[in-house]
Order: sequence, then C-alpha cells, then structure tokens
Amino acid sequence: MAGDCAPRFSPPLNAAEGIMAHSVSTPVANVTATDRNLWQAIVAEALANLTYTAYAQKAREEGYPEVAEVFEAIARAETQHGLSYLKVAGVVESTAANLSNVIAGETREYTRTYPRMINDARAEGHTEAVAVFTAAMEQEKEHQIAFSDALSRLQIADGGTAAMPPGPVSEPLEDLDPPITGSGEAPALPLDLATYVDAALALDREPFHVANLGRLREVVFGAQDGIISTVALTTSVAIAVGTTSTVLVAGLAAAAAGTISMAAGAYLGSRAEEDVREAAIARETRVLEEKPAEELAELVILFQREGNTYDQAVSLANRIAENRTLWLNTLLEKKLGISPDFGGNPLKDAGVMGLSFGVSAILPILPFLFLSVGPAAIGWSVGLSLTGLFALGLVKGRLVRKSPILQGLEILGIGAASAVLGYGLGELLPRLLGF
Repeated sequence: MAGDCAPRFSPPLNAAEGIMAHSVSTPVANVTATDRNLWQAIVAEALANLTYTAYAQKAREEGYPEVAEVFEAIARAETQHGLSYLKVAGVVESTAANLSNVIAGETREYTRTYPRMINDARAEGHTEAVAVFTAAMEQEKEHQIAFSDALSRLQIADGGTAAMPPGPVSEPLEDLDPPITGSGEAPALPLDLATYVDAALALDREPFHVANLGRLREVVFGAQDGIISTVALTTSVAIAVGTTSTVLVAGLAAAAAGTISMAAGAYLGSRAEEDVREAAIARETRVLEEKPAEELAELVILFQREGNTYDQAVSLANRIAENRTLWLNTLLEKKLGISPDFGGNPLKDAGVMGLSFGVSAILPILPFLFLSVGPAAIGWSVGLSLTGLFALGLVKGRLVRKSPILQGLEILGIGAASAVLGYGLGELLPRLLGF
C-alpha cells in the first residue's frame, strides 16, 4: 500500500479516486475525465504488477522458471507504464513534497485505515486477515518513522526550507479526506451555543410532531365518520319510525358498533404496517451483512441522485459505512423511506380512531335525549352535526396550515349531503316497503 490507497468501494475505481484525492492538490470536484482515467490506469497497472509478481513466485515454487520469467518481465513493463502515468498525472513532485505526501499517507494507514480493517476482520472471524493487517500496520509505523527521519535530514540539509508534512504526523490526520462540499473548502457556519441548543431541541421534537400530524388522519377520519354515519342513521330512523326510543337505541347501537369496528380496523391496519416495516428492516439488515459491497454501492448511487458528484458520494458513503448502525439507518431512510426509530403504535392508533368516532357520534344523538322526535329534534341533530363537522375542518386546516374556512366548508358540505341523503331515505324507504 502507498499513501491511502486501500480500496473501500468497488476496486479499482475507488482506489484510484482515493489515491487521487490524497495525492493531487486539485480539488476532487474539479477532476477531469482524463484525470480519473489516468488514476484508473495507475491502479490497474499496480494491481497487475502485484498479481504477475505473485504468479511468478508461484511458478518458481512449482518448478516452472521459464514461465516465472515471463510473468516477471511483464510485471516490470506494467511498472514502467504506471510510472509514466504517475508523471503525467503530476503526482511526482519535489522530493520534499513527495516525502510529505507519503508521511501523511503512512500515518493515515496505521492510525485509521488498518485499525478499521482489523476490526472488520475480527468481527467477521477472519483470523488470517487480522494477522496480515496487524503485521502490515506495524510496518506502516516503521515506514512513517523512516520517511519522517528522511524529511528531517532533508530539511536540515536544505537549511530548513523543505516542506513539512501537514500537521503532527503522530496523530490521525482528519483533514486528509476530500471536502464534500464541491467547492474545495468546508463551509464555515456562524454557530453560537444558543442556536445549537435550540436546533437540537427542535430536532428532538420534530419526529413526534410529524407523528402527531400523521395521527390527525385517524382523528379526522374517525370523527367525520362518526358524525356523518350517525346523523344519516338518526335522521333516517326519526323520519321513518317517529319514536324517540327507537332513534336512541339505533343511534347508540350504531355509535357503539362503529367505535369497536373503527378501533379494530385501525389496530389491524397499523399492526400490518408495523409488521411490514419490521420485515423490511430485518431484510435490509440481512442483506447488509451478506452483501456489504452492493449496499455501499447503493448508498453511493443514492447520494449521487441527491445532487452530489461521484467523488462526494463515495466520500459520504465511506464515512457513513464506518458506523454499521448509521449505515443501516441511512439505507432504510433513503432507500426504503423507513424511519428505524419512529414506528407506528397500533394500540394508540386504535384508541385515537375509536375514541374520535365514539365521541363525535354522540353529537347527532344528543337532541333526542331531551326532545321528542320531530322537526325540532331533527333540526338540532343536524345542526349540531354540521357545527361539529365545520369545527373539525377548522382544526384540521390550522394543523395542516391550509385555509381553515375552506377545510371547514369541505367537511360541512359532505355532512350536509349525508343529512339530506338520510332524510330522503327516511321518507322513501317506508313507502317502498309499504310501512
């Protein structure tokens, strides 16, 4: 490994991107297609050299020295190709600059790259990989020391004018990753503590606020259905039968049955959604464990579709992939539209739906508790129902930030049509049935 060229996504392409990001002063966002092609060729030649060298060693072990010489000759040719590409890419600078670059790369390898790779290998039970990564990490430390000593001697020989590596080489170099803003510089945000705290509190409240707005659907649907279905029923029965007790029994029975039915329906629907959500999370977790490379590629594509360049998307994906939980949550949210932290609550949804239906269904029945069946009782029943529907529309409009009046009139119109329909059925059915 040289510099920070450990491929973390789709080698050799990302290996080229990674070396390019840490070896060239040009901002990644400004890299041309030719630059990218050069680095892909460099990585391909380097991999070919390593592969052919390994093949040559194997050929000698098996007693085929002539074949080994062929592999070795072509490996040397691949090295020359790579050197030519490096010069064209502008990576070979002054000796002092070259030393500074490799010191930064070696430091990054033994402080960040290899520790991550060792942890991954341990988690996957790959003991051989742990051993070779650990040995290589120790060698990278020695390489960093040797390069640092060489740079120090060079600086002394040049009278202190040689370039020094960026930052203390004994610490992880956090600034080596390419900027992800596309401008070459990270944006500076004028952020004070009060603003930070307010933003944190707002973020904590926002999911619950959205969840409550989502539950508004249950409230509106339950209350609207409770009023409309009950006023249609009580009006029909009052016109057709004409006895207060019958209207009360029919209305209360309908309210009770509707409350149970709506609550049960809401529970089953919410439970089904939660089951689907949990199954999707389990499936995505399993795929992430079995095919991490594909999932990382998907994350890169998702970031590209959000407007990031390929380089920015790879950088973002690699950073997120360092934390497996964050990686999974990001895939769930961006790919499946699932929030892993805020699922549904079937019991609460059922309670809200049933309660809103039951309470609102009382409005059309109330007048018949105090008045005998007749125009007055029917008028009060319809009037209370329409008032309740209009008030429900006003509340809905305020919550969803739409015109409260228009929302109220919309629900009011539906309720009025239901009352008229109920009145018509009450007049028509007795005649059709011969009562």
